[in-house]
Amino acid sequence: MPIDRAAPVPLYRQLKSLLLHQIESGELRPGDMLPSLRQLCREYGVSLITVRRALQELVSEGRLQSQQGIGTFVTDRVRHARIALVILGFYEQEWRRNSSIFGDLIGGAATVAWEREALFSVTRVDPGRRPADVLASIVDERFFDGLLIRVLPDITEEDLAPLLAAAMPFVVIKRYVPGLGINCVVNDDVTAAYRATVHLIQHGYRRIAFLCPLNVIVGRDRHEGYRRALAERGLPYDPRLVPTIKDWFEEEGEGALKALFDLAEPPQAVFAAGDPLAVGVYRAAAALGLRIPADLAVVGYDDIPAAAALQPPLSTVRTSYHDLGARATGLLLDLIAGKVNGPVRLVLDAPLIVRSSCGPH
Repeated sequence: MPIDRAAPVPLYRQLKSLLLHQIESGELRPGDMLPSLRQLCREYGVSLITVRRALQELVSEGRLQSQQGIGTFVTDRVRHARIALVILGFYEQEWRRNSSIFGDLIGGAATVAWEREALFSVTRVDPGRRPADVLASIVDERFFDGLLIRVLPDITEEDLAPLLAAAMPFVVIKRYVPGLGINCVVNDDVTAAYRATVHLIQHGYRRIAFLCPLNVIVGRDRHEGYRRALAERGLPYDPRLVPTIKDWFEEEGEGALKALFDLAEPPQAVFAAGDPLAVGVYRAAAALGLRIPADLAVVGYDDIPAAAALQPPLSTVRTSYHDLGARATGLLLDLIAGKVNGPVRLVLDAPLIVRSSCGPH
């Protein structure tokens, strides 16, 4: 399999993947000596620097052993991959109030890491630090072979620049950068929000409010799905039904619903694109004397444990943080092992779980 000079993957990483394939297929066996550096240069048509960097990474990962003055040999044991989940931008309040979500995410990642004998650690970074600075320091330490990244705000190409420059494998969870190919695992937020809105329309509701922060890409994607459903069903978009939401907490949903019912024409239904917001809507509805779903229909997003316990139980989009963590970790370990070449974008489905907060099924 030749080196592809037109591919966006650096030449040394292509060479590394080719050598790794030979090791894992048994073409190169433990104890075998690799051709000399100059022979590898001639065979693959690459520079000495490219060969050295590919071999250095394989030595660092325990796949090769270099003996000064003799040569480079295939090792008889594999060093376990070292990966970390780096959590950026979450203040202590968000960390505490989302503890079950983080538990699911970490659990999914840890399960796959354990199954594949990788060393796994978690670090939550002071939200006051710039992501680029944090990631640059991790690259400089050279302790980890790859990173899982979960960030609260949007992530940018500038944030990821240290990893891209060092060609360190990484996977971003629940975020992506429009126009930039990166390894990421995301939910299909546009489609899921479209389905949730259509569900309300099919129940006969026409004035449907949308509650979600629009300062992050997942919020904007959910908003896109909401608008698409309205447009396709011939319903007007009313910006008064899309109030500004600052965060994902219950208080925002509670305050938003009370403000919406100050309008001359309040909504008939609410799509709270985050279950904590929906919990706040339930609280406000009770305070206003509104019955769900007789006076107001509600759909949520994420299917947190509280959703099924609400009265009436909340219809909501189901996402799995365990699956996000597991799929991201599997992808990261495949990238480290050279089994796949990035960028890879995995999109997970998010089905609508219908309960009784919108009326009869």
